Amino acid sequence: MSEEKKDFLKIEDLEVIYTAGKKIIQAVNHVSFGLKKGETLALVGETGAGKTTIAKAILRILPDPPAKMLGGKIWLDGKELTEMSEDEMRDIRGGKIAMIFQDPMTALNPIMTVGDQIVEGLMLHGDYRREEAEKRAGEMLEMVGIPAERYAEYPFEFSGGMKQRVVIAMALACNPLLLLADEPTTALDVTIQAQVLDLIRELKDRQGTSMILITHDLGVVAETSDQVAVVYAGEIIEYSGKRDLFLHPLHPYTHGLFDSLPDMAGGGKKLKPIAGFPPDPTNLPKGCTFAPRCPRASERCRSGRIPMTEVRPGHFCRCCDLK
Repeated sequence: MSEEKKDFLKIEDLEVIYTAGKKIIQAVNHVSFGLKKGETLALVGETGAGKTTIAKAILRILPDPPAKMLGGKIWLDGKELTEMSEDEMRDIRGGKIAMIFQDPMTALNPIMTVGDQIVEGLMLHGDYRREEAEKRAGEMLEMVGIPAERYAEYPFEFSGGMKQRVVIAMALACNPLLLLADEPTTALDVTIQAQVLDLIRELKDRQGTSMILITHDLGVVAETSDQVAVVYAGEIIEYSGKRDLFLHPLHPYTHGLFDSLPDMAGGGKKLKPIAGFPPDPTNLPKGCTFAPRCPRASERCRSGRIPMTEVRPGHFCRCCDLK
């Protein structure tokens, strides 16, 4: 959004659909944003908003069919990913871009030991001999709280939380330039969650790694992010620096997210959940997609696409009733 410093990652007018029979699901609708080197951008919003689809589009791992990228450009460090061949993208995946997947059950090979799965990535994307890769794999397991002695065990021998730690170790092993973290701490207990977030921050600071963090946890956003993009029905509806967004949220949906959080010092006040449900992605409203749930919606909100407006320097919002 800002041109002060060149964007390391730049996405322009990204549009992705899924097909289900004769239905077309509008998953990502003309999304644009930039990410500076070393920064963390948090994508927040309800389930089904399109956050994971954005991340998979960057890696070009959307299943085709049913997914199809209708338009948009994605640049990483000045190189356009959308024009690369599949062979070129294999070098990018794991080496320059790594992803921590939300479901470790689908991210791990059940017939390979966890250590060998980390070694495989190191051998493909790094200048390692086998012995060096095995040593590095053991170190990565230790870094995420798994004893190196468990190197030769298989995924079925680990709990769900332990599998997630293995996936995190795999993603961080090659010191990627861009880390896509899709709910990286969902399956972890609070103590390990804090350790993993510290580990991710350490990598980010040491390597200058950029990160896109997908999460529902605004507490995690407060601890880890620099910029925040609020995603709703496949659109970014608010984009700002973390501090400005937390202190001065603008969009009614963003207000709803904060009002849904328990206030430990609030004297037992009732939560204010957002009314209604997200719109049907096969039949999105013509105007503001949040209008059917918005207490401030007017006819103007329902009449056409609402443009993104820079309300304050670096703080953008897609709303026609800004207060």
